Amino acid sequence: MRVSAMTSDPAPWEWEFDWHLTNRCNFFCEYCHPQIRYVLNKKHLNEPDPALVVQRFEDLNRTCLVHMSGGEPFLFPGFVELCAGLTRRNWISINTNLASPELVARFAAEVNPSRVAKIVAALHVPERERLGLPLVEYADSFRILRGAGFDVVALYVLFPPLLPRLREDLAALAALGVEPLRAKVFKGVYEGRRYPESYTDAERQLILANSGQYHFNRPYLDGMLAFRGQPCTAGTTSFKVTVTGEVRRCASVPTSYGNLYDGTFQPAAVPEPCPARRVLVLSQCMAYLVDPPQPAASATAARP
Repeated sequence: MRVSAMTSDPAPWEWEFDWHLTNRCNFFCEYCHPQIRYVLNKKHLNEPDPALVVQRFEDLNRTCLVHMSGGEPFLFPGFVELCAGLTRRNWISINTNLASPELVARFAAEVNPSRVAKIVAALHVPERERLGLPLVEYADSFRILRGAGFDVVALYVLFPPLLPRLREDLAALAALGVEPLRAKVFKGVYEGRRYPESYTDAERQLILANSGQYHFNRPYLDGMLAFRGQPCTAGTTSFKVTVTGEVRRCASVPTSYGNLYDGTFQPAAVPEPCPARRVLVLSQCMAYLVDPPQPAASATAARP
């Protein structure tokens, strides 16, 4: 059993893959990472056949967790078939915007929930409102997944302009039966200021009081953004897979270990020090560092 970014319990898998499996997305969020929003999402899409990917993971002869994001994973051609195939021998987790209700319902009916570690249902309020997608539709898909036995959590992205309406939005979601509900700090640049460093003291207090069980807001707000020089198991037991199948050390370090799709992937032999000046996914760092630092005690409180 090993430590995982996906569960607080000992993980039953040996390797973890964070897979950016598609550039396709039905949203165009203002705060999406520029490399994804303006570069990746405009490139020609050439996703592999689901059966090929399933076979590549089975050829590894390791029990794996395959975390899928994008883009929007449900728009990957043959996504339900992909998930059904992967969960025959491995585990999966998904980060989705729940904006494909018919596919979500089919997934809930055809994929084994005992092999799905977690579904993170990211709530992008501005984009839903721009597209006229009612919140009740999100809640319906959320409840379908929960009812089918999946571990699904709602994640509200704390884009700075949303903070004045945060409590109202969280109350509306709770009234629709969306539980558990967590809120996550925004990481990026807004109006020339870099976040999470630029949240004001009042905004920090609001965030910590309304984070739910998202425990990484405080470390982010406390500036835990780099671990340069510390040994990390990324590259040996956890990996980042790009949309082209290239396997990298992690989201923050582009060291290449071959290509998953063409069968040339080979992991590193031993953990190596982290070279990143600024990390992108703190939850992964805290799981994969050989000797992770202990964040300050959480100051989150129940929502009023």
